[in-house]
Amino acid sequence: MTQLSAAAPAHVEAFCCTGTSPGVTGHTTVSVDLQFGGHVDTRVGYEVHGPAYGPAVVVLGGISASRHLAPTAGDPSPGWWPGVVGAGLALDPTRQRLIGIDFLGGPQAAVPAGTRISSRDQAEVVRQVLSVLGVRRASFVGASYGGMVSLALAALDAKHVISLVLVAAAHRPHPMATAWRAIQRDIVRFGAEVGDERRGLSLGRALAMTTYRSEFEFAERFDFRPKVGGGARFPVEAYLTARGDAFAATFGTEAFVSLSESIDLHDVDPSQVTAPTSLVSFDTDRLVPTWLVEELAQALPGPVCHVRLGSPFGHDAFLKEPGPVSAAITDALAIRWSSSSDTPASAEVAR
Repeated sequence: MTQLSAAAPAHVEAFCCTGTSPGVTGHTTVSVDLQFGGHVDTRVGYEVHGPAYGPAVVVLGGISASRHLAPTAGDPSPGWWPGVVGAGLALDPTRQRLIGIDFLGGPQAAVPAGTRISSRDQAEVVRQVLSVLGVRRASFVGASYGGMVSLALAALDAKHVISLVLVAAAHRPHPMATAWRAIQRDIVRFGAEVGDERRGLSLGRALAMTTYRSEFEFAERFDFRPKVGGGARFPVEAYLTARGDAFAATFGTEAFVSLSESIDLHDVDPSQVTAPTSLVSFDTDRLVPTWLVEELAQALPGPVCHVRLGSPFGHDAFLKEPGPVSAAITDALAIRWSSSSDTPASAEVAR
């Protein structure tokens, strides 16, 4: 349930009379004692859509996502999760009060170089932003890194959490995924050291794309034969270069290293999470494999449901499969958990 405190920002109060916000952006200063030492004070942005008294849903994505969920007067561009956020979709700003928040250490909320940030630190940021907005309790829909942060908040302060929907996220990283990310970070750092930060970020992201997607998609999508002329150039190379360059245009070295490392520092004790939890995993996800998500499902003490979706898109299925993902989130948010003793459930869906 969403409640507004007397200290709520003026723009939130202004829309109480009509009941609906057209989408507003704000900033607040957060003060965080970091889990691994140190302290940061910085400004963090948030975005709010939907009825002022609608059910609050915090929506968090991967490390390249931001607070931007849907068009606003100041930013008419689509949000980071099209096909999932929108009128008539799973996350519907005409029915729900949707809240997006920038990540600490990301491009919009910079911290000093070398600052080590955990998913728990991000959870504390979310908690402080919700306090500013007057939101006492909310449901959380988190995908990838955003799922890790949502889980960390549920362990840190259960009273804020009505329910969790975690997509392609677990309680700990897989060591192989950590190995891939460690190499990416080294590439990005090396680029900065030799004076070519953009190239380092582009190469690091290109390597990351090979872990986000599956071998099945690449086999179907790209011809193995090179284009010859001035040297062999393989079709998949053009794709990786384009994705890397696009990322390098929006991220800096420190932001990438900080958030990438934060994924590998993630470690939540499932026994501390009592909120009803819906889990969504993908059969081709090599970063957060289905068996790791099932490990979380089995360890959670509260009510839990695990939906396994088939997709050729690997970890990025949460972005590339809006239909099945939207359906899974809709179903999850509609569950009426009867008690904390509900037994875990598991479902396998091929779509």
